Amino acid sequence: MKKLIILIFICAACIGSINAQTAWHLDNFATLNWQIATPLSTNYLKATSLAGGNLEYRRFIKPTMSVGIGFSWNSFEQYVPPKIYDKPDGSRQIYTDFVHQVYTLPIYLNAHYYFKGGIKMKPYAGIGLGAEYSEQSAYYNIFVSEEDGWGFVARPEAGLLYRFSNYFGVHANVGFYYATNKNEALKIDELKHVYYNIGIFWNGD
Repeated sequence: MKKLIILIFICAACIGSINAQTAWHLDNFATLNWQIATPLSTNYLKATSLAGGNLEYRRFIKPTMSVGIGFSWNSFEQYVPPKIYDKPDGSRQIYTDFVHQVYTLPIYLNAHYYFKGGIKMKPYAGIGLGAEYSEQSAYYNIFVSEEDGWGFVARPEAGLLYRFSNYFGVHANVGFYYATNKNEALKIDELKHVYYNIGIFWNGD
């Protein structure tokens, strides 16, 4: 993953060097990203998800600060090989495999601070706060246990914009995601993961 991000910025640097060295001014911009996410601290789900995305809009309120809105989506799935499980009351046993699934859809407001990075680059750090809808499902034999609901979500992150021109460029960031969604039946007390966004941005000026 790290090698892919480095390769993207090397290619961007080569292409961007063709452009004239002009001042970079942004009033607002949007980003569209492919999102990769790795769950943390849960026995229910550990497999990395490649089925995710992210869309954000940001408007500058100061030359070094923006506020905006965004949403993302992730679909996690993990296969658990068959084994013997005991019922909680000890009355019987069952031999089965499981397919664990979690779907998340956070919607949030964001704020970012941008550091000095030169003519082509804008490194930044920020946070998103909002609400998340999530579905959690466990498929076994011919049965399914599922639950959905809303929770609070927080998403601190750090990233980089690299422009090809005044209106277009590449975007990448890494962040930590925490949501309060719970599922007692599946023993989920919270949802946490590390995410990586790789995509594009375009200037709305």
